[in-house]
Amino acid sequence: MIDNPIIERYGNLLKEEQLVTMDEKILPNTFVLEAPEPFPGYYGYYGETPQDSKPLYIYLVIDHLYTLEEVTRARLNIKKYFPSYFHADAGTVTIYNKTHHVIRVRHLDEYDQIKALQTAFMDEGIVFKRKPSKKIHSTGIIRLKKFFKLRQVEPGLYFDEVEKDHGYISIPRFVKWAEFEELTRKAKNNWSGGMFDSALGHFHNNFEIEDMIRIYNPHIDIDLLHMVQKTYLEQIK
Repeated sequence: MIDNPIIERYGNLLKEEQLVTMDEKILPNTFVLEAPEPFPGYYGYYGETPQDSKPLYIYLVIDHLYTLEEVTRARLNIKKYFPSYFHADAGTVTIYNKTHHVIRVRHLDEYDQIKALQTAFMDEGIVFKRKPSKKIHSTGIIRLKKFFKLRQVEPGLYFDEVEKDHGYISIPRFVKWAEFEELTRKAKNNWSGGMFDSALGHFHNNFEIEDMIRIYNPHIDIDLLHMVQKTYLEQIK
């Protein structure tokens, strides 16, 4: 074991989610997507009873690519006066073979805050895309550019200090999305532990890239990370 240092990393995360167009609780004629069940690999995410009505993963579709600096400065400025905590990352959503630039929002307390947050981003110079005429209800591929705050529990094993149900396992090489889907299918076919959802990503570390897989489970612990990592590594040639 190591001393569990808290470390910060910049990186990317790639995942698949079911997305739907939001029609209410948003600014008129703006394009907003919601992932009502954000961890499709973890069945029963809501348990036996529905969760409280609160936004989980919201994607504000913006009209063009803003730099990471622009999105970060906008977020920091808004946090100075916005009445509740939220987290926002820049990214893209690819759906129906078309890629949209987005700001992914988490941890809002209620849907009524979405419109106010959109207004705050507009005050910071962010322009939103107009809502398309066709309502979306489909699987999308999400790529996020984000900062990670991590607790390293062993070399190559991390827990997320912001998202308490998330952990990360290092993998020895880069894999493309199609290969990751096949690896995940094989891993789950050879899996006897509890359910989990996974996403593909990497961290930038010491001028190099550390490839990793994000693991979600509401009861995540080091034993689960060990088991998942072992199962994936058995499939990666």
